[in-house]
Amino acid sequence: MAHFLQSQIRNPYDGVPIMFYPVVVIGAGASGIAAGCRLKQKCGCDQFRIFDRQSGIGGTWWSNRYPGVACDVPAFFYSFSFAPNYMSKTIFPSGRDYVDYLYNVVEEAGIADKIQLNTEVKSVEWIEEDAEWEIQACTTYRQESCGADPSVARFTEIVRAKVVISAVGILVEPNGWPPGVSGRDTYRGELIHSARWPAKTNLDGKDIVLIGSGCSAAQIAPALLQTNVKSLTQIVRTPPWLVPRIEEPGGRKTYAKWAPWVYGTIPGLGYTVRMLLCGISEVLWYAVFQRPDTSFRQREEASSLAHMRALAPVAYHEQLTPKYPLGCKRRIYDNDWLRGMHDPRFLLESRPWRSAADRSITVGNKDDVKTYPADALILATGFESSQFLHPISVLGRHGLSLHGLWATRGGPHAYLGTAVDGFPNFFMILGPNTFAGHTSVIMAIENSVGHAIRLIKPILNGEVESVEPKAAAVQTWLAGIRRDMAKTVFSGCQSWYNGGGGNNPVMYPYVPLHLYKHE
Repeated sequence: MAHFLQSQIRNPYDGVPIMFYPVVVIGAGASGIAAGCRLKQKCGCDQFRIFDRQSGIGGTWWSNRYPGVACDVPAFFYSFSFAPNYMSKTIFPSGRDYVDYLYNVVEEAGIADKIQLNTEVKSVEWIEEDAEWEIQACTTYRQESCGADPSVARFTEIVRAKVVISAVGILVEPNGWPPGVSGRDTYRGELIHSARWPAKTNLDGKDIVLIGSGCSAAQIAPALLQTNVKSLTQIVRTPPWLVPRIEEPGGRKTYAKWAPWVYGTIPGLGYTVRMLLCGISEVLWYAVFQRPDTSFRQREEASSLAHMRALAPVAYHEQLTPKYPLGCKRRIYDNDWLRGMHDPRFLLESRPWRSAADRSITVGNKDDVKTYPADALILATGFESSQFLHPISVLGRHGLSLHGLWATRGGPHAYLGTAVDGFPNFFMILGPNTFAGHTSVIMAIENSVGHAIRLIKPILNGEVESVEPKAAAVQTWLAGIRRDMAKTVFSGCQSWYNGGGGNNPVMYPYVPLHLYKHE
């Protein structure tokens, strides 16, 4: 059999030239970068292409630029095992700092030239007679010339690949205007989604309404209160469970000065801390997430409520008390949001948002109605998290649609969260049911990459032509996932994990080590 380690231009005399790559990766976020690094390190493959529709790498960290954006997992743990971030000057890197880290990983791995930005993959189709994937991608260029306004040019290219790796992610497409809320066409203020924050936005002197109570909203609120906004009204329908955020020893300035020196001087210290964090997160799973009736869970809930009551104004205690089990939604590691609620410009509102008009919004029901001024309306309302690979068209054997197959089986799914029957040589990173809400998502990424690389290597070496799971294996895996998901805390409420209800296509119902051992 032939080896598939070289790119080549196929130029049929009467046809359009088609570029062939052994592997095409869709997405240049953390997942795509990890896949590219491991293709080179583990498979010896230096001929692959990573497409990303953004103008820079980082995925969700490139897109999310709202005030206060930062990781909520320590840098030691929110970095690749093959490129640990032990020299971070803060425990929780900002969004900008994390993108810098990813750029450094790309440079060190020597894969920068494999990344093609401003390129959106539109469709992926399996060509049976050639046993290859055909990818349609649209690239956007900004053209400028002397004395003329800049223009945008787009062109579509067709490439072929033996293997396709989807590293698209699910925190990509923002949720739009909430259904059931009127006034979208009559609202005249600034409308901003947290994941599409406009550059050079100035909210000084304005009345702001912030919708949402997730991680992004909890970072945006205190950051805005550090500016000269006139007022900030935050609508929180479902309060989160709040956990104390780890503070840098000695303060942020002292930590930034000395931490890199300490971890760079003491051999193995960074690795030890990383393993300690990993161990704590694994134990926490059994104590909190898989056994919702334990006394440990009750103590954790009591501790979380005590933290909230110690920092938040008394008037907000009832509004900030969750009515669902801890862990069902993502916990928020925070001190600043609660402290910021003492600012006289801040107001916490729990009544449902009903409408918007001109420069105001209205909340409440029937006789319990209140209108607030809203020069700017910020939607921190999350993403279409259950829409895996949206909006890319993926067609497998015999023209089978991946999204169509998922619809017939009750939602997105994949064997080991990585591969689906009927779609040979197609692998997903952070695919369905691979997320763990209590730990670093980087662990899940590396698990997925490990599974994919193990199967891709014999394809590239010419040992096999194609690899895909058997339908029976996929169905057995899916049945087990759904059965055991019901035993976890994730089934105890509606959240972005389950798309508001029904099957949960996002979370992994076991500890990450369980998925790792399948390698």
